[in-house]
Formats: sequence, structure tokens, C-alpha cells
Amino acid sequence: MTVITTDDKHRLALVDALRCFAAFWVVLFHLSEGTHIPTLLAALPQWVKLAVFDAGHLGVPIFFVLSGIVMATTTARVTMNNANAANFVARRLVRLAPPYYAAIALGVAVIAAKRLLGQPDIEIPGASSILAHTLFLQDFLGIRNIITVFWTLCIEVQFYIAFALLMWLADQAAGSELFSSRNHFIWASALLALLWPTEIIHSIGWKGGFIGFWYSFMTGVLCAQTLSGTAQSRYIAMGYSAVVLLIGVLGDDSFAMAAGLTGLSFCLLLNRSVTLGFLTSYPVQKMALISYSLYLFHSPVTGTFMRVYRRFMPEGLASDILATVLIIVCCIVTAAIAYLLFERPAIAWSRRIKFKRTDTPVPAPL
Repeated sequence: MTVITTDDKHRLALVDALRCFAAFWVVLFHLSEGTHIPTLLAALPQWVKLAVFDAGHLGVPIFFVLSGIVMATTTARVTMNNANAANFVARRLVRLAPPYYAAIALGVAVIAAKRLLGQPDIEIPGASSILAHTLFLQDFLGIRNIITVFWTLCIEVQFYIAFALLMWLADQAAGSELFSSRNHFIWASALLALLWPTEIIHSIGWKGGFIGFWYSFMTGVLCAQTLSGTAQSRYIAMGYSAVVLLIGVLGDDSFAMAAGLTGLSFCLLLNRSVTLGFLTSYPVQKMALISYSLYLFHSPVTGTFMRVYRRFMPEGLASDILATVLIIVCCIVTAAIAYLLFERPAIAWSRRIKFKRTDTPVPAPL
């Protein structure tokens, strides 16, 4: 698959920078979607409002592509036998779950507070809803997400399971007459994934299914192969990303356009990340560190803050500008606290789940 070089940690600082950008873009989107700063948005040129705020939901395809990059890099040297496939999924669940469970608790608390403070029509999630959330099954069961962004975690978990299965199949078949490398399975999966954004196939198999977004994850997997430094891997990743972008343009699909642009940006910027001081700078990398917590917690923090803020500050341009600044600060502080309390321990726990060494080497790249 991919031969990981010694400076990958530095190169993947680019992934962290893009993750930081995506998280803040989603925060700005929910400021707009929640109609929290109407006067400020009305005062902005339409293209600024669209690019900075209204299009912020496109941080999600950026996250999906980056997830593919990180997962492919993580497993590049791992022979995916039964034990390692299970350990891969377990590592990802342990990494995701503690901050996610804390966000579920906060979301339920905010909903309960709304009901107690005079919104009796709001339904507090019951035990079955909370249980479904903890198992990442709420979308399968048609249960409304406690916090809007949770749907993406249901997709991510499916990505991990599907990718572990794909790598398991690839490593089981490696060395046969038909399959000498993981690349055959990766390329085939990436091509099949295009059947959904092109709308050749419409069905996603089941409610809340991942398959319609699989192409964005596979864009990242192909981009990860550029870390090997071979011209072939670079051309394939850029070509696939360009095709995804074209599909998005022709189909007026902004999600696909964002995924394709993310892949192309990664490939083009990868070897220049040394010179891109801002992207690899200390503040950006530190913000990237808390980006997952920022993504999880920003929505209830934003909504709660604005309900309190509007009791004292009426709408107006200056008021909206101040609210935007204060919300961003509050979200950053909350994310930093959540990172320290939940995310950093989760990272440590996930690293205790080790991949098993095997006598079978990882299939070599073509």
C-alpha cells in the first residue's frame, strides 16, 4: 500500500491544519443556520456570507476525506488479520466515544434546561434514545440526533468497520494470482464508490447508511498513498480527486465538490507544507488538537450562550460582532476543557490497544 517516510508526522501537520479549518467553518455555519447574528449577516456582501458562514456545512466532507487519510496512514504497516481488524475498530471507538458521550450528556442537559425554563413542547430524550446514541445507532433507528452533528459520527463508525473489512479482504487475498497488492482492492472500492455521487445507484442500503459518502473517505485513502512519494500514487490521488470535483460540478453537488477540492489541496500542498508556515504554526496545530471537541460541543454552547446573551444585548451590528467573537472564545474554551477531561484520556486509552505483530508482511505497493 503506502510506504510511510520518516517525516510523515510533519507532513500530516497539513491534515491537522485542514481539520482546524473545517471545525471552525462548521461553527460559523451554525451561527448562520441558527439565525444568531442576523444583522451582521445582512450587512455582509452576499459572497462573503455564503463563503464564510452559509457554506460551513462543507466542513463535513473535509472531515471525511481527512479521516480516510489518517486511517490509511494508521494501517499502512499493519497486516490486517482478524485480531488487527478488530483492534483497529476498537481503537477508533475508544478514541471517539468518551468525548462523544460527554457531548450527549451536555446535549440532554441543555434540552432539559430548555423545557424547565418555559419550552414545554421540547421532548427530553428518553433512555432508548440515549442508548441508541451511545451505540451510534440513532440514524439506523430513525431517532432524532440530540446534537445535529452526531449523524456524522454514525457515518464515521461505519467507515471504520468497512475500511477494516476492506483491508482484511485485501490482506487475505494478497499473494494470489489475481491480487498482489492492497492497491487492487483500494482502487476497486474507490471506483465503485463513484456509483453513488454520479447517481448511477441511488439506494444507500439502509437508513443512515455510509455508502453514499464512501467516495469522500476513499478520496482520503488514495491521498494517503501520496505519502509514499511515488509519481503513480500522486497521479491516481489527484486524478480521483479531480473526478470527484467534476462530478460535484456537473451534478451541482457541493459535498462532492468540497471532497474533491480537499483531496486536490492535500496533494498539491503536501510537499510544500514546510514552507506553509501558517498551516503548520503552533496556534493552528493547537487548535487542531481540540478540533474534535470543538466540533462536538460547539452547537449546545452556541445556543446556550445566545439565549443568555440576548437577554442583555439586543440585535444590532455591533452586538452581533461582539456575540460572534464571544461565541468563538466560549467554544474554544469549552473544547479545550473537553479535550483535557475526555479526549486526551481517550487517546491514551486507544493507544493501549496494540496491533498484533504477524509473520506475514504487509503487501507491497505496486
